[in-house]
Amino acid sequence: MSDFKGSFQYLSSTRSVRAEGPCRVEHDDATLSIVPEAAAAITLDFGDLDGFLAQDYAIRLPIYTGSALVLREFGKAYPKLASELLSAYRERMLNCLLLEDMEEISRYDATFSLAKGGARCPKCGSPDRGGKFCPDCGQKLEHIARDTSPAVSGTGEVRLYKTNVALLGTSVPSFQWRLADVDKVIYEAGSYDVSLKAGDRYLTISGLARRTEEFARKLKDAIGELATRSSQALHASFPFLDPDQLLDTNLLMREGRSAPLSKLKPIHPRIEAALTANAVDTNLKPYFEELLKLAARDGMYAGFKLIRAEDRDANAEASESEGNPADSPESMPDADDSGPLTLYWFFFPIARKKVVAWEASSRSGRATYFFRVTDPLEESIRVINDALGMLNFRRRPIYLSDDELETKPEFHRYAIAARRLPELRQLRASFLGRASHTSLEAWQGQVKSILEKT
Repeated sequence: MSDFKGSFQYLSSTRSVRAEGPCRVEHDDATLSIVPEAAAAITLDFGDLDGFLAQDYAIRLPIYTGSALVLREFGKAYPKLASELLSAYRERMLNCLLLEDMEEISRYDATFSLAKGGARCPKCGSPDRGGKFCPDCGQKLEHIARDTSPAVSGTGEVRLYKTNVALLGTSVPSFQWRLADVDKVIYEAGSYDVSLKAGDRYLTISGLARRTEEFARKLKDAIGELATRSSQALHASFPFLDPDQLLDTNLLMREGRSAPLSKLKPIHPRIEAALTANAVDTNLKPYFEELLKLAARDGMYAGFKLIRAEDRDANAEASESEGNPADSPESMPDADDSGPLTLYWFFFPIARKKVVAWEASSRSGRATYFFRVTDPLEESIRVINDALGMLNFRRRPIYLSDDELETKPEFHRYAIAARRLPELRQLRASFLGRASHTSLEAWQGQVKSILEKT
């Protein structure tokens, strides 16, 4: 544990000084401690910080509660202190955003802004992002009402992974995007802006200087590789599809997203049977068939996620460290040993109820998860699916109680994730319960109990 000596101020949310004076600063990978000479020590998790501002030999640490810590007068030790704290803050933030097991490609200091909706190009309808010309079609944009208040805008470090991009803010809270959700990368040669489009959201990354082109190229390569592996996985699951049919399927059922079977079946009548044969493990078929009986007619959705080696290794380690064998129900994500490295799942909207069941079907030893939904159903399933993807399909952040998240140290990062990720909070709020695959009879009893509550 590192140890530095200087002074501090602890400011309340109203900016009044709660404590100040000479202190010693200690930290490890997850926590920061301020130890005054003759007062109570202050210890916090790096995940509790909403940024990290270091300038003019002072470090300001905004806390999610609205309070803040200011560290000063560390003399020659200041550069080392600032470097160590910033590194620890970023690594802990990755941990709390559930990205610590991702395979990194590169990292960049940058400025980024996240915008949603707002003014649109009168020619092609793309959201305006502040330039003189629309980057999608070139239309001049001088006479449209602009949305000049992006949802998030600040500086920090951008880390590009094979499947995600993390935005580790210094002046704003950190967040992440899944590359599978990106519809388009917008970059013009010679430009210093790279924009990622996902639905009606635009993430613009700038301030990369000479590394802009490198970032754009690596980003496109990562998305291209993901798309290639996604297409190959679909081809392995549906070898009877011709190239046109495979393309149509890929557009509907992209990696990490769910598609309604009512839209997949018109592409080819064998798709439904192939999903049951190739995506449902033998041990899970009894549960799958029971869910089909409960489901609304033609209401089922299907999806898949590509599994990387680090997914399996990291989750096996995590499961064993928490007292579970590596092949326990919570060793997730998992892969189908007899097929592609792919996790399959299904959503079953329950007939005559505002409830959907989510069943991961690639291997045995899991549970069925039930969520409350609203109209329109497709939007509710998309929201649940997006939240699951953001969690890398971990289950514990969903079903652990508030008390378990808040009181058990081994789950504290999930508590921070629930506080930071509105998608996770919404998912937990809609969660109704889970039915474990211990036996079909026991599972049926649990399902009945869950559905009776609705």
